[in-house]
Amino acid sequence: MMPLHNLISVSRYALTVPVAALAWDEATQPFAVVLAILVGVSDFVDGPLARRAGDAKPLGALLDMTGDKVFLCTMLIVLAVMGRSPAWAAWLITSRELIVLFLRVVAAEHGKPLPIAMFGKLKTFMLYILVPIALADASWQAVWFLAWASTLSALSSLVEYIVKMRGDLAAEFCGRPRA
Repeated sequence: MMPLHNLISVSRYALTVPVAALAWDEATQPFAVVLAILVGVSDFVDGPLARRAGDAKPLGALLDMTGDKVFLCTMLIVLAVMGRSPAWAAWLITSRELIVLFLRVVAAEHGKPLPIAMFGKLKTFMLYILVPIALADASWQAVWFLAWASTLSALSSLVEYIVKMRGDLAAEFCGRPRA
């Protein structure tokens, strides 16, 4: 049986399509808002549960992190198409997530995990606030502020990752030995 903290992480994958579908109809948008809030809260519950149970493992971390990306990128794209959030934020943040996924693969090939970036955590936190606010069709200024702040945090963490991995990236692409 899968541990509770992993089930909570997997719930983000399972709720992505229903939340996105509920977002399109004005009558069901309040349900989308409630589910989006629950998905956001789940991100702050699964990690501490795993650590408290002494069961923090790489698979759980991967499920947690990837579930966030699947849910948030999907919702950013849906919100951009609906005109509730800027398309540039969806494009930049989703692109950043794909680049970081690539960096994680390179890091794994070099036998080390890519450490979590503080700006990346900040980006995730702000996006979990942005999504329900935009779904509720609340203040456009708040959505734009959160979009700018999330995008700036996302790009800052990308720079942080690239700087940390410059030796591995040079070895991967230029055939240079790791510095």
